[in-house]
Amino acid sequence: MTDLESLKARHPILEVARDLGLEVNHNRFRCPRAERHAHGDRTPSVTLWPERGFFKCWVCPEVKGDVIDLVRLMKGLDFSGAVAFLEKHSGYSPHPGSKTILPAGGAKQHSPHHNSETQTEFFPARKELKPSEKSAATPPPPREESETLKSRSELIEAFLKLCGPVHGKAAAWLKGRRIFQKTWEAQHLRMVENYGRVSDELRNRFSLADLQDSGLFNPGGHLRFYRHPLILPYFLNDKPVYLQARALDSAIQPKELSLAGTIPCPYNAKLLDGKPGPLYLCEGVIDALTLIEVGFAAVGVPGATHFKAAWLPLFRNKSVYVVFDADAAGEAGALRAVALLTEQGIEAHRLPLPAGKDINDWLRGNR
Repeated sequence: MTDLESLKARHPILEVARDLGLEVNHNRFRCPRAERHAHGDRTPSVTLWPERGFFKCWVCPEVKGDVIDLVRLMKGLDFSGAVAFLEKHSGYSPHPGSKTILPAGGAKQHSPHHNSETQTEFFPARKELKPSEKSAATPPPPREESETLKSRSELIEAFLKLCGPVHGKAAAWLKGRRIFQKTWEAQHLRMVENYGRVSDELRNRFSLADLQDSGLFNPGGHLRFYRHPLILPYFLNDKPVYLQARALDSAIQPKELSLAGTIPCPYNAKLLDGKPGPLYLCEGVIDALTLIEVGFAAVGVPGATHFKAAWLPLFRNKSVYVVFDADAAGEAGALRAVALLTEQGIEAHRLPLPAGKDINDWLRGNR
């Protein structure tokens, strides 16, 4: 019997949509029932929510659902046929050689990496590299249309300059998660202090179409980060190329908000330098910052379903330890990441966490 939740978690709806031939731009695409729309749905009417794994047409009430419904719609299949299609054609089943392991090792007193419940070392020891291993060619950045990336980077850079340094409620929120000023400054975190001023300055300097294409402004013409003031920038070759933003109020959902459009690289991509060594792959920026704070080499992806096969060359020569959240989506995403890495000959392991925990929860509870 197929575990449907696990199946859906292993099949990111955005990637499946593109595999099915849909032209997805800023999480929107033209309705497959274009004949029902004025001008053949020239302005796309279907919205896709990658984090929720859901899509909906705002005109056709029956054009909506999850990744299985999307396959049914596009391939003309029944439910069983759509499930079989996903399992056969676009799944990310674990590679037979992949391993999920509990790292071996004795307990270490006063170590933030020691799991007191299991008396095992949670993180493998850092490797001391041989002289011959200390240099390697830097892999090329992920493929991206250079003009698009440059244009987006320029707008993101302008936005970041209009934001202020982390302080006040944002600083208190980070400190409550054991992430401190030295780390947030080194990682160039910012905050939206005056939403109206930032929005107006950007509208005065750039066209609304460019701001919307960059993902900074929503289709309604508004700056996206009204309720998500903590800004978490992604850099590639020292240029800001992507953003996530975090809500500080636990009542606000979703708690994180990402730019629409392409994710060009993992968070903290400067560590993907081709040199041998351990690397920790986290689900989200906050978890990556948590490990960076305590001295570990960590990169992050915006969510459990967002590890891209196109990024695999960047992980060359690394020993990758996947520390995604201990929930259904995290487990499925971790298995997929381990499988993809292992298939490319990259050492990869899943590091387990207590049920329902993320790495920030776990470390705060063990420090």
